[in-house]
Parts: sequence; C-alpha cells; structure tokens
Amino acid sequence: MKRTTAEVGELYAAYRSDLNRYMLYLTRNREEAADLVQEVFLRLCQQERLPERAKEWMASTGYRLFVDRWRRSRRIRWQPLDRLELRSPHSPEQAYLDQELAEAMRLLLPRFQSRRRSVLTLRLYKQYSCREIARVLGCSENTVKSDIRRGKRQLSQWLSDPALSIPGDLVHNGEIKIRKKGRD
Repeated sequence: MKRTTAEVGELYAAYRSDLNRYMLYLTRNREEAADLVQEVFLRLCQQERLPERAKEWMASTGYRLFVDRWRRSRRIRWQPLDRLELRSPHSPEQAYLDQELAEAMRLLLPRFQSRRRSVLTLRLYKQYSCREIARVLGCSENTVKSDIRRGKRQLSQWLSDPALSIPGDLVHNGEIKIRKKGRD
C-alpha cells in the first residue's frame, strides 16, 4: 500500500512510546534513544510503501541502527607507528607509554615470518587497506586479514611477556589497545 502522511502520523502516535522504551533499553541513554527513534521514523518516511508489519519493521530497524552506532563507537584501529611520537599526548604518562609501545613494536616486527611482517608493516606504517595489501603481495584478501589478526594476537602475546617490561595497560583481552578515530 502507498504511504500517506496521515498513516505515518498514526504509526508515530501508536508506536513512538514503545519504540522509545525499546531504544532506551538498548542504549541506556535518553538522548541516544530519542535520536534512534527519530532516525527510525525518518527512514519510515523515506519508504515508498509502508511495511506490512510496521511495528516489527520499526523495532528491527531501530535495533540495526543501534548496532551500527555501537560498532562505530567501539572501532579500534591500528595507528601508524611513525605517528605515535608525533601526536600530541594527553599526558606525559601517555606520551611515555606511546613511545615505549612504538619501540617495542619496532623490536618485535622482525620476529615475524616475512609475509606476515610485510602485511603488518604495510598496515601499520603505510596504512594500506586489506585489498591494497593483497594486490601488492599477490595473495587473497582473506589471507591478508588472517595475517593481520594473527599478527595482532602474536604481538599482544609478546607485549604481555614480562621479560619485555611492557606496561600491562597496553594489552587488554589479548588485543593491543591502540585507539584511533575514523573508518577502516
């Protein structure tokens, strides 16, 4: 059925409070919940036709929007090692930790086999995408992704080694903690 403004208004009046409660349950934040409800109804207005099961459509759309926001907020990326020293630190302690991490990673990269070392170097220093690395090295993109994941895991294990005297707050749950804003 073709949508009309009155029908969207009726849906808004009927389901706004339920959807807001659901989004509040997911986000635990009133403002974020209100933003998500607004985004759901905006997307509903952009539909050429109203969905047959409007309440289910709005709930699933709201959930997908919530997951997208959550993933964007949790994104952890590799930061090029040469930028670790150049960025302005928040504190002297952070600058020291960044410098220590950069030095440790420079010492650890030669320990890898040649392909994984090349993959990590292109990813860390040159910030190549997985597709670009695969093209340069002549292997599949999935191989590159596996090498990056395995390399990060191995680096985390090596950084957790007490013999290297790397602070424990640089490694969390087997992953190196280097946060950078932006997309992969």
